[in-house]
This record gives sequence, structure tokens and C-alpha cells, in this order.
Amino acid sequence: MAARACVPYPLRPMRIGTSRRASVAAALVLAFPQQAPQQAPEPKPELFGSGRALELTIDAALQLGVRNNLGLKFEDLAQEAAMYAARGSWGAFDWTLNAAGGVVDNQFKSDSVFGGSKTNTQLFSVDLIRPVSTGGTLSAHFDTANTTTDSTFSALGTSTTDAVSLSYTQPLLRGAWRQYGTAQQKTADLAWRRSLEHERGVRLKLLFDVTNAYWTLVAARADREVAESNLGLGRTQLDQDKRRLDAGVGTPIDVLATETQVATREQVLLAVDVRVREAADGLRRLILPGADAAQWETELVPTTPLPEDVSTSAAPGWNGALETALMQRPELREQRLTIESEKVAYMERVSEKRPALDLALTAIGKGFSGDSSDAFEEAARYDFPTYEAMLRFSLPIGNRTASGAERSAWANLRAANLVYDDIETQVAMELRQALRQVVYQAEAVSAASKSLDLSRRQLEAEEKRHDEGISNYFQLLTAQQDLALALSTERNARANFAKAVAASYFAQGVIGEDLGK
Repeated sequence: MAARACVPYPLRPMRIGTSRRASVAAALVLAFPQQAPQQAPEPKPELFGSGRALELTIDAALQLGVRNNLGLKFEDLAQEAAMYAARGSWGAFDWTLNAAGGVVDNQFKSDSVFGGSKTNTQLFSVDLIRPVSTGGTLSAHFDTANTTTDSTFSALGTSTTDAVSLSYTQPLLRGAWRQYGTAQQKTADLAWRRSLEHERGVRLKLLFDVTNAYWTLVAARADREVAESNLGLGRTQLDQDKRRLDAGVGTPIDVLATETQVATREQVLLAVDVRVREAADGLRRLILPGADAAQWETELVPTTPLPEDVSTSAAPGWNGALETALMQRPELREQRLTIESEKVAYMERVSEKRPALDLALTAIGKGFSGDSSDAFEEAARYDFPTYEAMLRFSLPIGNRTASGAERSAWANLRAANLVYDDIETQVAMELRQALRQVVYQAEAVSAASKSLDLSRRQLEAEEKRHDEGISNYFQLLTAQQDLALALSTERNARANFAKAVAASYFAQGVIGEDLGK
């Protein structure tokens, strides 16, 4: 979309004489220079506090907002925390090492002359346990017991007993298989992805707010330039009227009328100047947050011009725009992830409602010897193996807790789908409003341009009537004021069109997507 600068030429004072018509009418029109403005330089920190103006294009303002906005930084930290939580959730499948060791010294009164009276046992055991993603548990166990006894019943006075076992337990009904085994990890991953979408939504809203604040400042500065030129014109006219009165060719009523207009235009300029400062502060809050006093005093000078090529064709087609919005709006994407999370929770509750049926497989090797190394080798080789295969069944009678949890999860899933439908409806409505505003604001610019042209022609006609003596200075000054109002309206219409175009991109969820994070 082509664009030209919006800086108005200074308004020239009305001159006495026949050439006044063309000079005043031409001077009151805010023309657009044909030369495109140069790209604004990157903001430099040393400008802050120097009292100098900081020139900003719309792209530079958006980049500053993305880089500096505190709300966006907070969301970035929130999604980073969610990312590490998701990664850490897979630690549930890490190996766990358990070890224990000790000594048991036992002295007793034997009931047999061969039974002895004391034993000393040194114990040590180690377990490696790892849950697997199918819901089962894999474990490896080793224990050793070194016993010294004075009992003659014992084959060896000092002996070592070792045991090595491998076991695996797999649920077959409740809590079985990967869908249940990795449910917590999938939930954490979905939470992280929701956090990413939420951050993206905050980012898009920031870009939209910065865009609106930028064009609001552009329009306010254009209004101030119009007000300054209009006031300068009134003051010059007042000087001319006073000289004419001193020369005896003017009237006091002409001077009074001009003075009234000058006072009114001074009030307008004061009000517009306040709006400029407020608009600059609104933009500064978004792109340069902080409490540095000098930074807040740095003047922001927008350099991107108001759009000149204004057309209703700037609004995208309804079908394509709706399809884009349904795919890209962060609220919808976040809610789709919420639905997925509720599905995972529901399937967990369905699994937990089932009876428990677990398959347990165990292989045990034992060794016994007076030499500890021989006992370990014997156990590790499974010279004397024991194999176990067992099914364990459990059925809660009534199972009201699990049944209630399943129904609650189903209700939550249905509610999440209804929320999605509601957001989808809201997005469609917002998009239609945004597209409608693009067309309306384009037509508003066209109407404002026509009004500006008519106001210029009206001023020219009023000047001719004044030259012919059939119009007074009050009517002439009123025509000047009307033209100034038309100039301001036309500038604001262009700013509103730029805002409407930005709103249409925001409604589709694609505003500022080409900017680097």
C-alpha cells in the first residue's frame, strides 16, 4: 500500500487584495510530499535523557515493544517455566537406586547342645527400579547376607547367601499401556504448548496496542500542526486588522472578531498539545517501560506517514479471512490444547474405573558358599533358579469414587468443547466487525477528502464575497476555521483507516507475525 508523508505545509496569513483567494485556499490544504521518508535509525540508549527527539517508524516501535514490554517478558518466563516442567515430567521414568546395609548381632540361650548361642550377620541389598511408559515397572534386586555362627547345625561356620532377581509387573486393565503411562507427561507438554499460545496472544495484543498508540500519536501531532498553523494565521490576520484600524480603513468589530478567533484557536492548540503528550506517553509506556525521568521526557517523533492509498480493497475476503482466523487466533489454538488436555484426563479416569489385573514375572537366582565371590557367581549364573508368573486381580465393590471421577472428567471435556464453540463465535463476530471497519474507514477517508475540497472551495467563495463587500471578517474567519476542522478530520480519518487495517490483521491472528521475537 503506497503511502506519502502527512506533514502539512505552514498555513499562510490572509492578505488584503485580489490575490488573497488563491493564496489562502492553497495554503490551507495539507499536501503530501511525494518523496518517501527515509527509514528511521535504530533507537540508541544514549538518546534517553538527552532531551532530543527519538524518531520512530511503525516497525521500529513494534520491535521496541516486543523487546522491552514487561508483560511480554513475564509471559516469556511463564512459558519457560512450563517448558522445564514438561521436560522434567519425563523424570518419572528415570532409574531409582535403593540400597541398604547393616549388621545383626544375636546372642541367645540355646535349647540344644548343638544349637550354639550367637550369630552375626552382615546384610547388604541394592535395588534398581524403573517405571516404563506402558504403565509397568521393571526392577533388578541383589542382596547378600554374610553369617557367622557357632551352631553345629550349620553347614559352615561362616557362609554367604546371595540372591539376584529380575522382575517386571505390567498392568493389563487399570493403568495399562502407554496412553495411561504417559498421561502426566502429555498433560505437562500440553500445558507448555498452551503457555506458548498464551504468550503469542499477549504478543499479538501488544503489537495491536502499539500500532493503535502509534497512529493515535501521528494523528494527534497532525492535529497540533493544523492548530499551530491556524493560530499563526489568526494572529497574522489580527496584526493586519489592527494596522488597518490604525490607518482608518478598518473597523473595531473586525479587530474584535479576529481577537475572538485567536483566543479560541489558542484554546484549541492547548487542548491538542495535551492530547499529543498523552498519546506519546501511551506509546512510551508500551515500548519504553520504566521510571527513568529523562526517558519519559524524550520526545517521540513518528516518521511513518499516514496512508495515502486508501481503498476498500484493503479488507481481505470474508471466507479466507475466517479460515485464517480459525487457524491462527491464539485463543482458539489454546482452547484446542485445553480440549486435548481434558481428553487425556478423561481417558485416565476411564482407565482408573476398570478393575486391576496385573501380570508379575520374576526370575530369582540364589547362591550359597563359604566364599562370598563363589556365592555371587552362583546366584548370577542362575545355577539354582526360581521363576514366578502371577496374575493379581482387584475389584473395588461399588467403585463410586472412580465412577464419579469419570463422569466429572467427561463433564469437563464437554465444557471445554462448549468454551471452544463460544470463542469461535466471538472470533467470527470480531472478524466481521474488523472487516466492516476497514470498508467504513476507507469510505470515511473518501468522504473527509470531499469535505476538505468543499471547505476549500467554500473559503475561496467567502473570500470573493468579502472582496466584493458582501461578507464580513467573522464569516471569513469562520470559513478558515471550518477548513482547519476539515483538515483535522481528514487526517484522523486516515489514522483510523490505518488502525482498522491493523485490527483486521489482529482479528485474523496474524498481526506482526513477520517480526522477530
